[in-house]
Amino acid sequence: FDIVQRIRDGRRRRTPMGNMPALSGMVYCADCGRKLYQVRCTTMNQKDYMVCYSYRKIKRACTSHQIRNEVIENLLLEKLQNLLAFVGRHEDIFVRLATKQSKEEMNRSLRDGKRELEQATARMQKLDAIIQRLYEDNIDGKISDDRFAKMTASYEQEQAELEARIVELRDLMDEAKAKSDGIDSFLKIVRGRTEITELTPAIIREFVDKIYVHQAVDFEGQRIQQIDIAWNFIGVFDPPKSDIEATKEKSA
Repeated sequence: FDIVQRIRDGRRRRTPMGNMPALSGMVYCADCGRKLYQVRCTTMNQKDYMVCYSYRKIKRACTSHQIRNEVIENLLLEKLQNLLAFVGRHEDIFVRLATKQSKEEMNRSLRDGKRELEQATARMQKLDAIIQRLYEDNIDGKISDDRFAKMTASYEQEQAELEARIVELRDLMDEAKAKSDGIDSFLKIVRGRTEITELTPAIIREFVDKIYVHQAVDFEGQRIQQIDIAWNFIGVFDPPKSDIEATKEKSA
């Protein structure tokens, strides 16, 4: 159901500048987590590209993470073709590798999420006690009404932020558990598929959850930029690069 809704949402909409790009809403900054902002080019010698929303909208909040759409699309098509080919040849190895990775990611997410959730819950309880003491001090005349209002407003704002974070953490932990059971769901959309030679918004949303773009770096005179693709149901997964490596994984 969720994938069908994503496919419907991804249907290209006509805008004054033309159709929305196929990757619209799918690409995220690997550092700050915000979406990459689409920049449409109208000149013949330029290509459409994306930049980090935080960089574009909030001064010094992040770096640009600038990348051309066609670079992401070319890499995505190559990785999708490689993944489909690998699953077609070595489904048993894929299941074993994906299951192992999924369990490791789930355990890490649950461990980190549980620790932060406990800290946030403890802080919420402490804030309740602080606000209660402030109220009593105000009643006893130890602090003025103005001072009481300013201090409680600050603590209540922190409480609201913590409450939102607690909800987010619980959702993330539920998502981690769901992904650990998603391998069969991923195989259902892979089995029987012929080779994909062209990307469409529907295909992208059928297979891809999110795309994470890292800040480009210069290495020995070359511009290198890491891109991570999180697939629906299984998250980030890169198959072995060759059948020899796959055979080694099978016998490991």
